[in-house]
Amino acid sequence: MAGVGGRVSMHPAAAALATFIDLEATDVTCHVGAWPFRLGAAADVDDLRAYAARAGLRRLWVSHLASLFGFDTRAGNAAVLDACAGDRLFAVFAVLDPSQSSWRAELDWALDRGAAGIRIAPSLRRHPLADAVALARACGERGVPVQLLVRLDDERVRHRMLAGDDPTPEEIAEFVRHTAGTDIVVSGLRWEGWSEVRARLSGDELDRVVLDLWHVNGPFRVFDALAAEPDRWVFGSGFPVQTPEATMLQLTASDLPAEIRRRIARTTAATLLRR
Repeated sequence: MAGVGGRVSMHPAAAALATFIDLEATDVTCHVGAWPFRLGAAADVDDLRAYAARAGLRRLWVSHLASLFGFDTRAGNAAVLDACAGDRLFAVFAVLDPSQSSWRAELDWALDRGAAGIRIAPSLRRHPLADAVALARACGERGVPVQLLVRLDDERVRHRMLAGDDPTPEEIAEFVRHTAGTDIVVSGLRWEGWSEVRARLSGDELDRVVLDLWHVNGPFRVFDALAAEPDRWVFGSGFPVQTPEATMLQLTASDLPAEIRRRIARTTAATLLRR
């Protein structure tokens, strides 16, 4: 776009996205596979590589959407582990279902195959969050983080066939309280939901919880408030189920200092996988 005096000026949104690219972020909430309720919400590993190149991402935490909807989790986990094998761009998070009696064997299998962490999705796999306490403790004993997918879509526009109840703030706080020693990454929780969870936790309980930004979306003042707890937050997009640019723009358009943006975009996520 031409600017004053013939100089080329950049649209503010494009400039903000360029600033995000410079962060070399990690996206902690990506998937391969197809979301069953929107035709365009699908990605394979090449789509993820293209997304990473476009957004300047240095690492993607990825699982398979088929593991969220299938009769078991193994097929999707095997597919994503095979597809991502040998590529340092990807950190595979296997989806496990603690209501299945085989979860301990599945945990051993996934970690032996190179999974970097475990995802649980109570509302999609249709199990109480409390059922995942033993699984989360086992992950803590093995030194790998657990990512709790509270939701992957907004319940206000959710397809009627997807009728599971999202974990409540009270349930999330109880889950954290009973999983001492395990790092918990919470994805898909709104700002007000986190405020309710936070009020129920203290000390070491709070120190073990990190939140993904994708569903926090709100006024810029909300993102500006992240400076109060800069190591609490990581960047996630929900890609390809969600459009990542909204969260990218809010992060870069906020008044956060550059160092805090870097910590949110990549440092905290990298630390979680090194512990």
